[in-house]
Amino acid sequence: MFASRFTRRALAALALTLSPVAALHAAEPIRLVVGFAPGGGVDTLARVTAQALSKELDRTVIVENKSGAGGTISADYVSKSQADGNTLLFADTSLLVAPYIYPALRYDLQRDFAPIGMVGQSDLALAVPGDSPVKTVAELIEAIRKAPPQTETFASVGVGSVHHLGGELFALQTKTELVHVPYRGGAPASQALASGEVSMSFASLASSIGLANSGRIRLLATLSERRFPGMPDLPSVSETIPGYSVTPSLFMLAPQNVDPALIATVSKALENSMQQKQVQDAFLAQGSVAGYQDAQATEKWLGEETERWANVIKTAQLDFKQ
Repeated sequence: MFASRFTRRALAALALTLSPVAALHAAEPIRLVVGFAPGGGVDTLARVTAQALSKELDRTVIVENKSGAGGTISADYVSKSQADGNTLLFADTSLLVAPYIYPALRYDLQRDFAPIGMVGQSDLALAVPGDSPVKTVAELIEAIRKAPPQTETFASVGVGSVHHLGGELFALQTKTELVHVPYRGGAPASQALASGEVSMSFASLASSIGLANSGRIRLLATLSERRFPGMPDLPSVSETIPGYSVTPSLFMLAPQNVDPALIATVSKALENSMQQKQVQDAFLAQGSVAGYQDAQATEKWLGEETERWANVIKTAQLDFKQ
């Protein structure tokens, strides 16, 4: 009888050990690794997501910042973490462009990670100085075409950023010529626009609203294919340039070889989190839109978006290694 009880207990313990739900209720917290410094837009949204996931999973989820090199330091770290589901990556579209900027990366986004799900989108905006006569995207395109060559400039937060590529795609689709002027972050780029150092900027919507409200810059449109829900009167560039869409997307990845059942559990918790009104409101306050997609859709998006930006980089003849 003792042997029978021991066998039953052993089997029960083994089942508990192998259960993905049990793994998620382990004492060790889940670390949600972010490739950007505390206080920034991606970090803020990661913390909103982590708090919601903690409640859904009944498990502590903490944000760990490993900033630098466009988010690649965090990706490299997570790719080499144990495949136990305790270390996950919270990333954005910049990782898809990273191989062109840092060709010596020691990880492969498709080979070394398993998608968990899409989290949402962070809107960008096209803006001009507050004293510019330009009031619409159509007027801006006309002004660029009338200007002498090499005189129309645009600011971004840095070479190879999604903001930079947004400007390059704008030039490609309008068949115009723009000169890129990179800055070290959103604040100096916005100040340069406000002072008239550049003709326009492709910047975070959240970081642009303050200067726009003060009249120092003018928002012409969002770069998304749809209008930003928090500012429904602001048009999208796609309303003037059909097919134009540049919206940094947020997503979660796990190291490759994490139990698929565990990934499914986290993905479901992410879906529930993104449906919560307080989460959606917190995203809107950051110029972003919460929007879940499952692991399969995320994997498809990663492949398509990587190819899309590769084509833009090739067509625009961009060389980030110079």
